[in-house]
Amino acid sequence: MSTTDYTRPEVLTDLAGEWAVPVNGRAVIQWDYDRRNDKLVRLYQQGKQRQWDMDERLDWDHEVDPDDPLGLPDDFISIAGSKLWDRLPESERRIVRRHSSGWLYSQFLHSEQAALIAVGKILLTVEDLDSKLYAATQMMDEARHVEGFNRFLHTKIGLRYGLSPSISAMFEQAMREPRWDFGVLAAHILVENMGLATFGVHRERLRDPLARSFSAYVARDEARHVAFGRLLLRGYYPQLSDAELKEREDFVVEGCWALRDRYVDDEIWQQLGYGEEAIKASRRSPAKREFRRLVFMRIVPGLKEIGMFGPRVQEALAKMGVLGFHEVDEEALRALDDKAAVDALTEREMAFRHRDIHQVADLGSAAPSDGTPAP
Repeated sequence: MSTTDYTRPEVLTDLAGEWAVPVNGRAVIQWDYDRRNDKLVRLYQQGKQRQWDMDERLDWDHEVDPDDPLGLPDDFISIAGSKLWDRLPESERRIVRRHSSGWLYSQFLHSEQAALIAVGKILLTVEDLDSKLYAATQMMDEARHVEGFNRFLHTKIGLRYGLSPSISAMFEQAMREPRWDFGVLAAHILVENMGLATFGVHRERLRDPLARSFSAYVARDEARHVAFGRLLLRGYYPQLSDAELKEREDFVVEGCWALRDRYVDDEIWQQLGYGEEAIKASRRSPAKREFRRLVFMRIVPGLKEIGMFGPRVQEALAKMGVLGFHEVDEEALRALDDKAAVDALTEREMAFRHRDIHQVADLGSAAPSDGTPAP
């Protein structure tokens, strides 16, 4: 097993390089303060109303299983079911579960920070005020997600990994690009849809209650972010020329290939010393196939909705084996998302309110600070 200490920021910097790229574009101040887009106004209202404080809503005193801090089902482990996995004693499987949790939450942590930066650029460069105001609420969401994943990694899992090169390259290209909509494609259409798919499953299947609660809150935020990206681009892309659309199609196709084939957890198996056998098993695993299915079931209908679904994009999606997802009923999928979020959060919100009631009752029954006996 490698002795690389991934908990140290300087180690991650050495491995990933200094991530500092020119942020091209122009900051736009909008003098027209009239609210024109009713859907964006409603989304902005939701963004304000659904802010939440993880110190209050999540039970950080909860003790996780140190060997399986997320309560990952084994079918989430990318080498599960392989001959290598079958040979591993339970003591080594526990190590794999912890490192898989650390790698997964590290990807979320770094991606959320990249999304925070991307949304900041969108806020600066997008022209209409409704979009700027909503983007401000999303920046708070992304900051909260960074805080939460970092806290979970630091206090519950105890290790971190670097960002997948495929995700890093996608965000770097979007930041170098002066046109604001490339950031929306990267953050909202590709990566946020990946997050929405993943957190929705985690909300239902993680066994650890803290991780499951955190996933439920994050999934609700991600659903708003995805809706924002679609609202922005659905009205913008019909205005572009064929040459301009081709540039976006090239970016989308490359991003989809990256998520399908290059978003891999090779670092885990290199860190644990399992080598090429584990890497090969991971890349052809049922867990990876299911991940791709869930992610592209979200991405492909989104591309169709924003008008990024010409012959070149369809041909690429067909080669990836995911074109059929364009027939997914998005309204039905969104309705299921909404119901699942309400069901999951209602239970947690009620627990939160009961805790508040008990705290107030405890305060009411406490002895007065001036020494007067309580009645």
